[in-house]
Amino acid sequence: MSSSPTPSHLPGQATARASEGRASEGFGQLVADFRRARGLSQGQLARAARLSRTYIYHLESGQRTAPSVRVARALLRALEVRGEERQGLMRAFTRLTGEYLEDEAEGMDLLDQRELAALLVHNNAFPAHSLDRLWQVSAWNPAAVRLFEMAPGELAQHSQNLLAVVFDPAYRARFRPWEELARRLLADFKYNTRSLTYLPEYRTLWRSLRTLPDFRRIADSSDPGMGPAQSFVFQMRHSRLGALTLRTTVTVFTGASVYSIVTYVPSDQQTLTTFTANGWQAQESATE
Repeated sequence: MSSSPTPSHLPGQATARASEGRASEGFGQLVADFRRARGLSQGQLARAARLSRTYIYHLESGQRTAPSVRVARALLRALEVRGEERQGLMRAFTRLTGEYLEDEAEGMDLLDQRELAALLVHNNAFPAHSLDRLWQVSAWNPAAVRLFEMAPGELAQHSQNLLAVVFDPAYRARFRPWEELARRLLADFKYNTRSLTYLPEYRTLWRSLRTLPDFRRIADSSDPGMGPAQSFVFQMRHSRLGALTLRTTVTVFTGASVYSIVTYVPSDQQTLTTFTANGWQAQESATE
């Protein structure tokens, strides 16, 4: 006579137990599991979350038992956890600290960052565009299209990566001096993406960029440095407007760096006059 199957042989029991076991894991262990699953080192996760590598080590090893809500949110963003993984990490945080971590986006029909960035770009009187974290241009406003003479047809055919535009053999002659600008942008890109080099899309982009003239030479000798300044000055030559001296300003969403907005403003009186003539700046209200 055959015996009844033991619970360990019942269909789905092993999967259910594994799921329950994962749900009961500690906060630090889940952070470590998600970090490894994404191919991140402790140092890379620390940079992405703006924490120290020692802090991540202590958290994962259980030596840190009271992370703050701010730290937990930073880790959620850096690990890009979604769905049940996100909920599991939030529950583990509550079990560890006794604090409830509210998911602010839960159930809310919010504009995503790409849409919000595009909205801000198109309502900017100055030439502006948005960039994602790998510097793909996600939106140009009409003033920026005219300033950089990137016709809609060209934009559709051209790589949307900002570095690909700057290193384009036919386009780069507009920047004076070009190599100084190229080195500056490449150093800033290396710094801003230093925690993203594990991403497949980063590797694909990097291989593509290295096929462009002079990119490999400059990339191999450029240093990310201590971090980019929020503004710098460069010169370019417009086919109709002549020489322009521009200053960049960069806006980054508070608490997140997936999208940023780059705005180009005049840096000398001649360029200011040109911007005014083309309507590329906010007009002052008339006073009586």
